[in-house]
Amino acid sequence: MTRGWVGTAIPVEDCQLASPIFELSGGGFSRERSYDQTVLRFESRGARTCGAGGFELSSVNAILVDPDGAVIMRRSNDSYRQTVLGPTTTWAHEFAEDHLSRAAALVYDVETRIDVRRTLLRGQLGAIDLDREDRQLWPFKVVDVPVDPLMQVSLSLSVRRGDIEINLVAETAVCHDGHRTDFEFDLLDEQGQLIGSRSTNLSIRSGDGLGFGDTSIRLEKRVQRAVRSFELRGRTELRGLTRVGPFRMDAAKAQPILKDVSAPAKSKVAAATKTKAAPPKLKTVRGR
Repeated sequence: MTRGWVGTAIPVEDCQLASPIFELSGGGFSRERSYDQTVLRFESRGARTCGAGGFELSSVNAILVDPDGAVIMRRSNDSYRQTVLGPTTTWAHEFAEDHLSRAAALVYDVETRIDVRRTLLRGQLGAIDLDREDRQLWPFKVVDVPVDPLMQVSLSLSVRRGDIEINLVAETAVCHDGHRTDFEFDLLDEQGQLIGSRSTNLSIRSGDGLGFGDTSIRLEKRVQRAVRSFELRGRTELRGLTRVGPFRMDAAKAQPILKDVSAPAKSKVAAATKTKAAPPKLKTVRGR
């Protein structure tokens, strides 16, 4: 897999990423000295695309490969340095200068944690024969809802003797390491008032794309006759994995080292090493 990174690597300034979690446009490298290591900082213009809610940039792993595509090393981001994903996106990693000089391409694996709540589906329910004894599908027409960036949900409703069966299929739109959604399904009357509600959930395992969930709700026949529409809401918690790059390393190698972040200022060193005056001796007075 890494052997293809060298041939497909692009200049960092041409970075263009549009993912369901975040997007990046343009980029650049800068270098700083930190003791015997070199700090390589990545900067870009970015924005979150996963919707409003909880968001955490958990980690950014940098992978260096040589001209043959062999991995030189993998480093996690320095948590004590500025790490931001937003209008100004930036993160930094420390490398030995020898590793950077051998590298031909660089890839970032970005892990994010997301917790969002939103409406996934709204629909107008069609007519059914409530006097039938066998199970029948309940047709509906979906009302316009913005496309969810994280997942696509399919819904099926069926009715039999007052039992409404709810079946859900969710297809994730992101690469993830754990994906769980808690659903709230509401049945509404003509005025939009709540008649019945049910909760369920589904999980999509790491490496899988689909998840399944089902539940049911029982309503009296007279209550079912008043049902006109439904709303499906979801709270999704996931660990998203996004790959940024590969980038050519020639631009990073050509960047001058801007500053030495390991060397303290001379004034601070002088102040710290300045010899302090000895405290005055106190006279001892003996009592008679």
